[in-house]
Amino acid sequence: MATVKGIPSELKLYLASSTGKHYEIDASEVYVELEDGVVGVLPGHQPEFYSISAGFVEWKSVSGEEGRKLLFDGFVQIEPDVVRIGVHEIYEPGEVDVAAIEAEVKKMEEQLSALTEEEEEARKDLEKKIKAKKLLIEKAR
Repeated sequence: MATVKGIPSELKLYLASSTGKHYEIDASEVYVELEDGVVGVLPGHQPEFYSISAGFVEWKSVSGEEGRKLLFDGFVQIEPDVVRIGVHEIYEPGEVDVAAIEAEVKKMEEQLSALTEEEEEARKDLEKKIKAKKLLIEKAR
C-alpha cells in the first residue's frame, strides 16, 4: 500500500458475513452508517470500533468506482490503512425480502408477548433482535 509522508494513501476494505459473502476492496474512502450517524473513513484514520445493527456501507475505490451494500448485525474495526466489517449478513441494495423479515418480526413479537416478567433476560434479548430487524426493514425500503 502506498504512503505519503507516513500516512497511507488508500485503504483495504474487508467485508465478511457469517453467511459466506466476502469482499476485499482497495478504497480511497469508506462511509459506514451506524444507528447514531455515519462514520467517514479516509486513509490514516485513527483506530476505532463500532457495532452495527443495520446500515449501509459505501465506498469509493482507488480506481474511482463507487459501491454500496446493506449490512446487518455486526461490527466495524477501523485502522489507519484498513476497515474490517464483520456482520451476520451483507445485502445488495434491493435484495432484502422485506415480507419475510416482517413475518420474522411478527413471530418474535408473539414470542415476546408469551414471556413472563421473570424471563427478563430473554425479554431484553428478544426486544433487541426485534429492534434490529425493524431497522433492517426500514433501511431496505
